[in-house]
Amino acid sequence: MKSKGSSDTSQRILRRLAIISWVFAALVVLAGSVVRMTGSGMGCPDWPRCFGLTIPPTDASQVTWQAGEAYGQGRMLIDRDTLWVAAAEHQAEGSFAEEQLAGKWQAYTEHDYAVFNPLHTWVEFINRLLGALTGVPVLLLWGASLVFALRGGSWRWVAWSSAVLVALGAVAWLGKRVVDGNLIPHSITWHMLGALAILLLLVGMLAELHRTTAYPAEDDAVRKGLPMWALGLAAALALIQLITGTQVREEVDALLRTGADRSALMNLLPDGWKWHRSGAWAVLAAHLLWMASWWRASGVGSEGRRSVAWVAALLAGQTLTGLAFVILDMPAWSQPLHLLWAMGLLSWDGWLLLRWRSR
Repeated sequence: MKSKGSSDTSQRILRRLAIISWVFAALVVLAGSVVRMTGSGMGCPDWPRCFGLTIPPTDASQVTWQAGEAYGQGRMLIDRDTLWVAAAEHQAEGSFAEEQLAGKWQAYTEHDYAVFNPLHTWVEFINRLLGALTGVPVLLLWGASLVFALRGGSWRWVAWSSAVLVALGAVAWLGKRVVDGNLIPHSITWHMLGALAILLLLVGMLAELHRTTAYPAEDDAVRKGLPMWALGLAAALALIQLITGTQVREEVDALLRTGADRSALMNLLPDGWKWHRSGAWAVLAAHLLWMASWWRASGVGSEGRRSVAWVAALLAGQTLTGLAFVILDMPAWSQPLHLLWAMGLLSWDGWLLLRWRSR
């Protein structure tokens, strides 16, 4: 049988790995929002490499044909608004047209986007790099949970960590689909929702680790004071609000691609975005309802008050960045922060629901 000290060590290691994974996943969400804010989604036209390179290009000369240059298989160049892919490794000689006729270069057929912008390329590459780095703690989390379960720990740890690993793989696959489809409508939204699923699954993992820990005596008093129905309603409204927000963002992206001025976006958006604006007040009211009720409950203690403070801070950040959309004509900097606060709020709601549920 596993000793209590060994169990505590296992849970401590898994908890740290889960927190690190959550932070990296949140950074990926933030980076992904910056990608959309800057219009860098196609900064790398292929996946998982970038113009066929492990380290992305920094100059236009790296994506145009150069006589005498050595090109590896899969290397991508731009010529006459078309992407070309090296069919095999070779040394460039003659002319690019001659090499095309010789079959050394083939037109890229996954999409027809052929633009090189160094800023967009590196913004997208950093987003991908963060995504790849997220896989490291997630793999360690899964491996450690499996080892600890075999040594007498909970197999629920393996179930949660396996779900996180599968969700991460699905999001990576969706990322490839987004690039191959040249940002086809709604694909970015599904990609973002996949990232949210990773965050919430990691929260579930953390809650499960707490669940297998002996409850302090004061936990019961804290839990009994929390109106679960009100918290569940607030979390559901926050999720709906996030989904409708992604639809508004899709419309914003479409307008920006047509060359619309950012200061005119609020007037150009379809009236449906006002449902999202009004929904913000419902989310705020629902959260204030359960926070006020819990705060007044006897025995909440310092941990309960700390939870309320975190939720209040996240609500304030989300509300203020939302107001910036209307008052400051949707400044670009406010969009990544608005999404980050929304993800944080949903994660905290999920943590509270799972953390303080009945054993």
